[in-house]
Amino acid sequence: MQRFFFCLALAGALGSSALPAAAQPRTITVFAAASLTEAFGALAQDFTKQTGIAVTLSFGGSDTLATQIKQGAPADVFASANLAQMKVVADAGLVAGDAATFAKNRLVAIAPKTGGAAFSGPADLAKPGLKVVLAAPTVPVGGYARATFGKLEGQPGYAPGFAAAVEKNVVSNELDVKAVVTKVALGEGDAGVVYSTDVTPQVARQVSQFSFPAAVAPDIAYPIAALKGAPNADGARAFVAYVLSAPGQAALRARGFLAP
Repeated sequence: MQRFFFCLALAGALGSSALPAAAQPRTITVFAAASLTEAFGALAQDFTKQTGIAVTLSFGGSDTLATQIKQGAPADVFASANLAQMKVVADAGLVAGDAATFAKNRLVAIAPKTGGAAFSGPADLAKPGLKVVLAAPTVPVGGYARATFGKLEGQPGYAPGFAAAVEKNVVSNELDVKAVVTKVALGEGDAGVVYSTDVTPQVARQVSQFSFPAAVAPDIAYPIAALKGAPNADGARAFVAYVLSAPGQAALRARGFLAP
């Protein structure tokens, strides 16, 4: 039944173009937030099996990808880790139709299981001398983290000035969330802030994760859209349809993403 509904969506996407089938390339390029690496890797393989359309995936910080799209990078689809970077692309007139939220996520603190300073939870991010690795403020996860630090001030166990104290401990601002994971897993930082989905089974062998209080948890929404001027406009629409379909959603849930 899930396959049936996806096929209907795919038929609508592929049937909407006036170009003859022979003129359509059999590949698409998807620019996607780094936190989607594992999920989109598997999802793209399933999409190719269903459609015969190959998918080239380009992962990075959503802010970097948005800039590349504005500068003319030949992408078909953009999947961002926040609404702000999708708006940057939409405001430049580069989104075809409306973007759709396809998943949500959670923020967690991580610390190496061996070799780092003692760490028992997010409140310890402000401990003097702790080496904290974050994504840069313009990267969605870096922005979410800093907004959360501000909301934590005044919460039980979090002193006034908590956000400033954490920022003082930051030893590295990374270009995407995967770089944060790598540095903490290697012991190059005592703690970091990433998405829960970045703590894959392999990563979980190297780091411990700690939840933030529910009262300050940010609403982390992932939008996706086909792009204007896409080399394969039909393929772009078909990929977006697949991500939003029941099989695509199941693939995302299997890797820890939340329903939109």
